[in-house]
Amino acid sequence: MAGPYAGVQVIELGRFIAAPYCGQLLADGGADVIKVEPLSGDDSRRNGTRLSATEARQFVNKNRSKRSIALDLRNPEVQAVLQTLSRDADVIIANFRPGQGAKLGLDYATLSESNPRLVYAENSAFGLAGPLAGKPGMDALLQGYAAVAPMTREGPQIFADPIVDYTAAMLMAWGIASALFARERTGNGQKLDVSLLQAALVIQNNSINHIDAVDGWRHEFAEWVKDAFARGASFEEILDHRDTLKPAITPPYYGFFRTADGLIALGAGGRGLQIRVAQLLGVEDPTHADADFVPDDIASHTRAMREAAQTALLGRTTEAWLQAFNEADLPAGPVHLKDQVLDDEQAWANDYLTRLEHDTIGGMTVVAPPIKFSATPLSIRWASPTLGQHTRTILNEAGKTDAEIDALLKAGAVSDGG
Repeated sequence: MAGPYAGVQVIELGRFIAAPYCGQLLADGGADVIKVEPLSGDDSRRNGTRLSATEARQFVNKNRSKRSIALDLRNPEVQAVLQTLSRDADVIIANFRPGQGAKLGLDYATLSESNPRLVYAENSAFGLAGPLAGKPGMDALLQGYAAVAPMTREGPQIFADPIVDYTAAMLMAWGIASALFARERTGNGQKLDVSLLQAALVIQNNSINHIDAVDGWRHEFAEWVKDAFARGASFEEILDHRDTLKPAITPPYYGFFRTADGLIALGAGGRGLQIRVAQLLGVEDPTHADADFVPDDIASHTRAMREAAQTALLGRTTEAWLQAFNEADLPAGPVHLKDQVLDDEQAWANDYLTRLEHDTIGGMTVVAPPIKFSATPLSIRWASPTLGQHTRTILNEAGKTDAEIDALLKAGAVSDGG
Protein backbone atom coordinates (compact mmCIF):
# COMPACT_ATOMS: atom_id res chain seq x y z
CA MET A 1 0.00 0.00 0.00
CA ALA A 2 1.28 3.46 -0.90
CA GLY A 3 2.07 5.95 1.85
CA PRO A 4 0.06 9.16 2.38
CA TYR A 5 2.63 11.25 0.46
CA ALA A 6 3.05 8.90 -2.52
CA GLY A 7 3.52 11.04 -5.63
CA VAL A 8 4.59 14.13 -3.65
CA GLN A 9 7.87 15.61 -4.92
CA VAL A 10 10.09 17.19 -2.25
CA ILE A 11 13.39 19.04 -2.58
CA GLU A 12 15.28 19.24 0.70
CA LEU A 13 17.82 22.06 1.01
CA GLY A 14 18.65 21.30 4.62
CA ARG A 15 21.40 20.05 6.89
CA PHE A 16 22.00 18.87 10.45
CA ILE A 17 18.68 17.87 12.14
CA ALA A 18 15.47 19.92 11.82
CA ALA A 19 15.11 20.10 8.04
CA PRO A 20 16.50 16.59 7.35
CA TYR A 21 14.27 14.89 9.95
CA CYS A 22 11.27 16.73 8.52
CA GLY A 23 12.28 15.40 5.10
CA GLN A 24 12.62 11.89 6.50
CA LEU A 25 9.09 12.00 7.90
CA LEU A 26 7.79 12.87 4.44
CA ALA A 27 10.01 10.20 2.83
CA ASP A 28 8.68 7.58 5.26
CA GLY A 29 5.25 8.62 4.01
CA GLY A 30 6.18 7.80 0.42
CA ALA A 31 7.30 11.22 -0.84
CA ASP A 32 10.16 11.36 -3.35
CA VAL A 33 12.65 13.44 -1.35
CA ILE A 34 15.66 14.77 -3.23
CA LYS A 35 18.32 15.70 -0.69
CA VAL A 36 20.48 18.48 -2.10
CA GLU A 37 23.95 18.37 -0.54
CA PRO A 38 27.09 20.44 -1.01
CA LEU A 39 29.99 18.68 -2.70
CA SER A 40 31.40 17.86 0.74
CA GLY A 41 28.04 16.52 1.93
CA ASP A 42 25.63 17.47 4.71
CA ASP A 43 27.74 18.44 7.75
CA SER A 44 26.03 15.72 9.77
CA ARG A 45 27.82 13.11 7.61
CA ARG A 46 30.73 13.80 9.95
CA ASN A 47 28.83 14.16 13.24
CA GLY A 48 28.74 11.40 15.83
CA THR A 49 30.39 8.03 15.35
CA ARG A 50 32.08 7.90 11.93
CA LEU A 51 30.95 4.80 10.05
CA SER A 52 32.74 5.42 6.73
CA ALA A 53 34.37 8.28 4.88
CA THR A 54 31.02 9.95 4.24
CA GLU A 55 28.66 8.28 6.74
CA ALA A 56 28.18 9.00 10.44
CA ARG A 57 25.61 8.04 13.05
CA GLN A 58 23.95 11.46 13.03
CA PHE A 59 23.38 11.32 9.26
CA VAL A 60 21.98 7.81 8.79
CA ASN A 61 19.29 8.30 11.47
CA LYS A 62 17.49 11.14 9.68
CA ASN A 63 18.07 10.68 5.93
CA ARG A 64 16.62 7.28 4.98
CA SER A 65 14.41 6.77 1.93
CA LYS A 66 15.83 9.89 0.23
CA ARG A 67 17.83 10.41 -2.94
CA SER A 68 21.09 12.39 -2.74
CA ILE A 69 22.45 14.86 -5.27
CA ALA A 70 25.76 16.59 -4.52
CA LEU A 71 26.45 19.94 -6.19
CA ASP A 72 27.86 23.44 -5.90
CA LEU A 73 24.95 25.82 -5.34
CA ARG A 74 27.08 28.80 -6.38
CA ASN A 75 27.29 27.48 -9.94
CA PRO A 76 24.70 29.23 -12.21
CA GLU A 77 24.07 26.06 -14.23
CA VAL A 78 23.41 24.13 -11.03
CA GLN A 79 21.02 26.84 -9.82
CA ALA A 80 19.18 26.55 -13.14
CA VAL A 81 18.89 22.78 -12.63
CA LEU A 82 17.28 23.24 -9.21
CA GLN A 83 14.93 25.88 -10.58
CA THR A 84 13.90 23.39 -13.27
CA LEU A 85 13.29 20.68 -10.67
CA SER A 86 11.33 23.10 -8.49
CA ARG A 87 8.76 23.70 -11.26
CA ASP A 88 7.41 20.19 -10.70
CA ALA A 89 8.07 20.06 -6.95
CA ASP A 90 5.27 20.06 -4.40
CA VAL A 91 7.42 20.96 -1.41
CA ILE A 92 10.75 22.63 -0.75
CA ILE A 93 12.34 22.38 2.70
CA ALA A 94 15.07 24.97 3.27
CA ASN A 95 17.13 26.25 6.16
CA PHE A 96 19.05 29.03 4.44
CA ARG A 97 20.03 32.07 6.40
CA PRO A 98 17.58 34.89 5.61
CA GLY A 99 18.54 36.37 2.26
CA GLN A 100 20.76 33.48 1.16
CA GLY A 101 17.99 31.73 -0.77
CA ALA A 102 17.26 34.89 -2.75
CA LYS A 103 20.92 35.28 -3.72
CA LEU A 104 20.84 31.75 -5.14
CA GLY A 105 17.49 32.22 -6.86
CA LEU A 106 16.03 29.52 -4.64
CA ASP A 107 13.73 31.57 -2.42
CA TYR A 108 9.94 31.30 -2.31
CA ALA A 109 9.33 34.57 -4.18
CA THR A 110 11.43 33.40 -7.13
CA LEU A 111 10.32 29.78 -7.30
CA SER A 112 6.60 30.38 -6.74
CA GLU A 113 6.45 32.58 -9.86
CA SER A 114 6.78 29.48 -12.04
CA ASN A 115 5.11 27.13 -9.53
CA PRO A 116 2.27 28.81 -7.60
CA ARG A 117 1.30 25.42 -6.08
CA LEU A 118 4.66 25.19 -4.30
CA VAL A 119 4.73 24.73 -0.52
CA TYR A 120 7.98 26.27 0.71
CA ALA A 121 8.93 25.48 4.33
CA GLU A 122 11.73 27.63 5.69
CA ASN A 123 13.49 26.73 8.92
CA SER A 124 15.48 29.40 10.76
CA ALA A 125 17.04 29.73 14.19
CA PHE A 126 15.41 32.88 15.55
CA GLY A 127 12.76 33.70 12.96
CA LEU A 128 12.80 36.07 9.99
CA ALA A 129 12.32 39.36 11.86
CA GLY A 130 13.78 41.09 14.89
CA PRO A 131 17.36 41.81 15.95
CA LEU A 132 18.47 38.15 15.75
CA ALA A 133 17.03 37.42 12.30
CA GLY A 134 19.74 35.85 10.18
CA LYS A 135 21.81 34.74 13.14
CA PRO A 136 22.87 31.09 13.14
CA GLY A 137 21.59 28.91 15.94
CA MET A 138 21.91 25.34 17.09
CA ASP A 139 19.86 23.35 19.58
CA ALA A 140 22.17 24.14 22.51
CA LEU A 141 21.95 27.88 21.87
CA LEU A 142 18.17 27.78 21.86
CA GLN A 143 18.03 25.60 24.98
CA GLY A 144 19.88 28.39 26.75
CA TYR A 145 18.24 31.37 25.04
CA ALA A 146 14.66 30.16 25.54
CA ALA A 147 15.25 28.69 29.02
CA VAL A 148 14.57 25.11 27.92
CA ALA A 149 17.57 23.76 29.83
CA PRO A 150 16.47 22.78 33.37
CA MET A 151 17.94 25.04 36.05
CA THR A 152 19.53 23.18 38.95
CA ARG A 153 21.41 24.42 41.97
CA GLU A 154 24.62 23.71 40.05
CA GLY A 155 23.44 25.71 37.05
CA PRO A 156 21.54 24.96 33.84
CA GLN A 157 21.83 21.39 32.56
CA ILE A 158 21.58 20.89 28.79
CA PHE A 159 19.41 18.13 27.35
CA ALA A 160 21.79 15.77 25.56
CA ASP A 161 19.12 14.92 22.98
CA PRO A 162 18.39 17.89 20.66
CA ILE A 163 14.74 18.27 21.61
CA VAL A 164 14.40 21.75 20.08
CA ASP A 165 15.59 20.57 16.66
CA TYR A 166 13.28 17.56 16.62
CA THR A 167 10.30 19.60 17.80
CA ALA A 168 10.94 22.08 14.98
CA ALA A 169 11.14 19.19 12.49
CA MET A 170 7.78 17.80 13.57
CA LEU A 171 6.16 21.24 13.55
CA MET A 172 7.48 21.76 10.04
CA ALA A 173 6.18 18.37 8.86
CA TRP A 174 2.76 19.16 10.36
CA GLY A 175 2.83 22.58 8.68
CA ILE A 176 3.67 21.03 5.31
CA ALA A 177 0.85 18.50 5.66
CA SER A 178 -1.55 21.32 6.55
CA ALA A 179 -0.39 23.44 3.61
CA LEU A 180 -0.82 20.52 1.20
CA PHE A 181 -4.32 19.98 2.59
CA ALA A 182 -5.11 23.69 2.10
CA ARG A 183 -3.74 23.49 -1.45
CA GLU A 184 -6.25 20.75 -2.26
CA ARG A 185 -8.98 23.28 -1.44
CA THR A 186 -7.48 26.46 -2.93
CA GLY A 187 -5.08 25.22 -5.60
CA ASN A 188 -2.35 27.47 -4.21
CA GLY A 189 0.80 26.79 -2.25
CA GLN A 190 2.29 29.05 0.39
CA LYS A 191 5.39 29.79 2.44
CA LEU A 192 5.88 28.41 5.97
CA ASP A 193 8.20 29.86 8.59
CA VAL A 194 9.29 27.50 11.38
CA SER A 195 12.01 28.61 13.79
CA LEU A 196 13.94 26.84 16.53
CA LEU A 197 12.92 29.64 18.90
CA GLN A 198 9.23 28.97 18.29
CA ALA A 199 9.83 25.24 18.79
CA ALA A 200 11.62 25.95 22.08
CA LEU A 201 8.59 27.91 23.28
CA VAL A 202 6.18 25.15 22.22
CA ILE A 203 8.11 22.61 24.30
CA GLN A 204 7.49 24.83 27.33
CA ASN A 205 3.81 25.42 26.73
CA ASN A 206 3.09 24.33 30.32
CA SER A 207 5.31 27.03 31.80
CA ILE A 208 5.85 29.83 29.27
CA ASN A 209 2.71 31.75 30.10
CA HIS A 210 1.81 34.72 32.27
CA ILE A 211 -1.47 35.24 34.07
CA ASP A 212 -1.66 38.91 35.01
CA ALA A 213 -3.93 38.37 38.03
CA VAL A 214 -1.45 36.06 39.79
CA ASP A 215 1.91 36.53 38.07
CA GLY A 216 2.59 40.16 38.68
CA TRP A 217 6.14 39.36 39.77
CA ARG A 218 7.45 38.60 36.26
CA HIS A 219 9.16 41.89 35.35
CA GLU A 220 10.44 42.39 38.89
CA PHE A 221 12.06 38.95 38.90
CA ALA A 222 13.69 39.48 35.49
CA GLU A 223 15.38 42.63 36.75
CA TRP A 224 16.38 40.92 40.00
CA VAL A 225 18.02 38.04 38.09
CA LYS A 226 19.94 40.48 35.88
CA ASP A 227 21.35 42.23 38.95
CA ALA A 228 21.98 38.90 40.71
CA PHE A 229 24.14 37.56 37.88
CA ALA A 230 26.01 40.86 37.73
CA ARG A 231 27.00 40.57 41.40
CA GLY A 232 27.93 36.90 41.06
CA ALA A 233 24.98 35.32 42.86
CA SER A 234 24.89 31.52 43.01
CA PHE A 235 22.31 29.50 41.10
CA GLU A 236 21.05 28.24 44.46
CA GLU A 237 20.23 31.81 45.57
CA ILE A 238 18.48 32.54 42.27
CA LEU A 239 16.37 29.37 42.46
CA ASP A 240 15.43 30.05 46.09
CA HIS A 241 14.31 33.58 45.17
CA ARG A 242 12.28 32.31 42.20
CA ASP A 243 10.60 29.64 44.32
CA THR A 244 9.65 32.29 46.88
CA LEU A 245 7.96 34.40 44.22
CA LYS A 246 6.40 31.66 42.10
CA PRO A 247 7.03 28.12 43.34
CA ALA A 248 7.63 25.54 40.62
CA ILE A 249 5.42 22.80 42.01
CA THR A 250 5.53 19.25 40.66
CA PRO A 251 2.98 16.80 42.13
CA PRO A 252 4.61 14.95 45.05
CA TYR A 253 4.10 11.48 43.57
CA TYR A 254 5.31 12.30 40.08
CA GLY A 255 8.81 11.74 38.68
CA PHE A 256 11.78 9.53 39.50
CA PHE A 257 12.37 8.01 42.93
CA ARG A 258 14.97 5.70 44.46
CA THR A 259 14.04 2.23 45.66
CA ALA A 260 16.01 -0.26 47.71
CA ASP A 261 17.93 -1.38 44.62
CA GLY A 262 17.41 1.20 41.88
CA LEU A 263 14.93 3.70 40.46
CA ILE A 264 11.22 3.84 39.72
CA ALA A 265 9.09 6.36 37.83
CA LEU A 266 5.71 7.43 39.21
CA GLY A 267 3.07 9.26 37.18
CA ALA A 268 0.34 10.29 39.63
CA GLY A 269 -0.67 13.63 38.13
CA GLY A 270 -4.37 13.89 39.05
CA ARG A 271 -5.84 14.15 42.52
CA GLY A 272 -7.49 10.71 42.44
CA LEU A 273 -4.27 8.98 41.47
CA GLN A 274 -2.30 10.94 44.07
CA ILE A 275 -4.64 9.81 46.84
CA ARG A 276 -4.37 6.15 45.81
CA VAL A 277 -0.56 6.28 45.47
CA ALA A 278 -0.22 7.92 48.88
CA GLN A 279 -2.42 5.21 50.40
CA LEU A 280 -0.32 2.48 48.79
CA LEU A 281 2.87 4.07 50.12
CA GLY A 282 1.41 4.72 53.55
CA VAL A 283 1.89 8.48 53.28
CA GLU A 284 -0.55 10.62 55.28
CA ASP A 285 -1.37 13.71 53.24
CA PRO A 286 -3.86 16.12 54.92
CA THR A 287 -4.93 17.55 51.55
CA HIS A 288 -6.46 14.18 50.65
CA ALA A 289 -9.02 14.23 53.43
CA ASP A 290 -10.43 17.60 52.41
CA ALA A 291 -10.50 18.67 48.76
CA ASP A 292 -10.86 22.31 49.85
CA PHE A 293 -7.88 22.28 52.20
CA VAL A 294 -4.95 24.37 50.90
CA PRO A 295 -1.68 24.40 52.88
CA ASP A 296 -0.28 27.79 53.86
CA ASP A 297 2.92 26.97 51.97
CA ILE A 298 2.10 24.68 49.03
CA ALA A 299 5.74 24.32 47.96
CA SER A 300 6.89 23.22 51.42
CA HIS A 301 3.96 20.81 51.77
CA THR A 302 4.69 19.27 48.38
CA ARG A 303 8.36 18.78 49.27
CA ALA A 304 7.42 17.16 52.58
CA MET A 305 5.02 14.72 50.90
CA ARG A 306 7.61 13.90 48.23
CA GLU A 307 10.22 13.18 50.91
CA ALA A 308 7.74 10.93 52.73
CA ALA A 309 7.06 9.05 49.49
CA GLN A 310 10.77 8.70 48.85
CA THR A 311 11.34 7.28 52.33
CA ALA A 312 8.60 4.70 51.80
CA LEU A 313 9.92 3.65 48.39
CA LEU A 314 13.37 2.93 49.82
CA GLY A 315 11.84 0.10 51.81
CA ARG A 316 11.34 -2.31 48.87
CA THR A 317 12.99 -3.25 45.58
CA THR A 318 12.00 -1.81 42.22
CA GLU A 319 10.54 -5.16 41.13
CA ALA A 320 8.44 -5.45 44.29
CA TRP A 321 7.09 -1.92 43.93
CA LEU A 322 6.33 -2.35 40.22
CA GLN A 323 4.32 -5.46 41.03
CA ALA A 324 2.41 -3.60 43.74
CA PHE A 325 1.63 -0.61 41.51
CA ASN A 326 0.64 -2.90 38.65
CA GLU A 327 -1.75 -4.88 40.83
CA ALA A 328 -3.29 -1.59 42.05
CA ASP A 329 -3.56 -0.34 38.43
CA LEU A 330 -1.47 2.75 39.21
CA PRO A 331 0.97 4.44 36.79
CA ALA A 332 4.53 3.36 37.56
CA GLY A 333 7.38 2.02 35.51
CA PRO A 334 11.08 1.23 35.43
CA VAL A 335 13.75 3.79 34.56
CA HIS A 336 15.81 2.53 31.61
CA LEU A 337 19.11 3.41 30.03
CA LYS A 338 19.14 3.96 26.27
CA ASP A 339 20.80 0.61 25.55
CA GLN A 340 17.99 -1.13 27.41
CA VAL A 341 15.37 0.65 25.29
CA LEU A 342 16.87 -0.92 22.16
CA ASP A 343 15.80 -4.32 23.51
CA ASP A 344 12.48 -3.23 25.00
CA GLU A 345 9.79 -5.86 24.43
CA GLN A 346 6.99 -3.27 24.39
CA ALA A 347 8.69 -1.14 21.71
CA TRP A 348 9.35 -4.18 19.48
CA ALA A 349 5.81 -5.55 19.97
CA ASN A 350 4.42 -2.32 18.51
CA ASP A 351 7.04 -2.03 15.74
CA TYR A 352 8.41 1.19 17.21
CA LEU A 353 11.93 -0.05 16.45
CA THR A 354 13.11 -1.80 13.31
CA ARG A 355 16.13 -3.30 11.59
CA LEU A 356 17.67 -1.68 8.55
CA GLU A 357 20.47 -2.63 6.15
CA HIS A 358 22.76 0.04 4.71
CA ASP A 359 24.64 -0.61 1.47
CA THR A 360 28.05 0.28 2.88
CA ILE A 361 27.84 0.12 6.68
CA GLY A 362 25.62 -2.93 7.18
CA GLY A 363 22.87 -3.62 9.72
CA MET A 364 21.47 -1.21 12.26
CA THR A 365 18.58 -0.87 14.71
CA VAL A 366 16.65 2.39 14.30
CA VAL A 367 13.49 4.15 15.40
CA ALA A 368 10.67 3.17 13.04
CA PRO A 369 8.31 5.63 11.32
CA PRO A 370 6.45 7.28 14.22
CA ILE A 371 2.75 7.01 13.27
CA LYS A 372 0.57 4.03 12.38
CA PHE A 373 -1.74 4.54 9.38
CA SER A 374 -4.40 1.89 8.79
CA ALA A 375 -4.79 2.51 5.04
CA THR A 376 -1.67 4.42 3.90
CA PRO A 377 1.14 3.13 6.12
CA LEU A 378 4.51 4.78 6.53
CA SER A 379 7.48 2.64 5.54
CA ILE A 380 11.25 2.65 5.17
CA ARG A 381 12.13 2.05 1.54
CA TRP A 382 15.93 2.16 1.87
CA ALA A 383 18.65 3.37 4.21
CA SER A 384 20.25 6.81 3.93
CA PRO A 385 21.89 7.47 0.55
CA THR A 386 25.61 7.72 -0.03
CA LEU A 387 26.84 11.18 -1.00
CA GLY A 388 25.74 11.98 -4.55
CA GLN A 389 24.36 8.48 -5.07
CA HIS A 390 21.52 9.74 -7.28
CA THR A 391 23.19 12.77 -8.86
CA ARG A 392 23.19 11.41 -12.40
CA THR A 393 19.61 10.11 -12.24
CA ILE A 394 18.25 13.38 -10.85
CA LEU A 395 20.14 15.47 -13.42
CA ASN A 396 18.67 13.27 -16.15
CA GLU A 397 15.22 13.99 -14.72
CA ALA A 398 16.03 17.72 -14.91
CA GLY A 399 16.69 17.32 -18.63
CA LYS A 400 20.47 17.04 -18.63
CA THR A 401 22.06 14.66 -21.14
CA ASP A 402 24.79 12.23 -20.12
CA ALA A 403 27.32 14.39 -21.95
CA GLU A 404 26.20 17.52 -20.06
CA ILE A 405 26.38 15.63 -16.78
CA ASP A 406 29.89 14.42 -17.59
CA ALA A 407 30.89 18.04 -18.26
CA LEU A 408 29.44 19.17 -14.90
CA LEU A 409 31.27 16.35 -13.12
CA LYS A 410 34.54 17.28 -14.85
CA ALA A 411 34.08 20.95 -13.93
CA GLY A 412 33.53 20.04 -10.29
CA ALA A 413 30.04 21.59 -10.24
CA VAL A 414 28.44 18.31 -9.20
CA SER A 415 29.58 15.03 -7.69
CA ASP A 416 28.32 11.48 -7.90
CA GLY A 417 30.38 10.41 -4.90
CA GLY A 418 32.91 8.61 -7.08
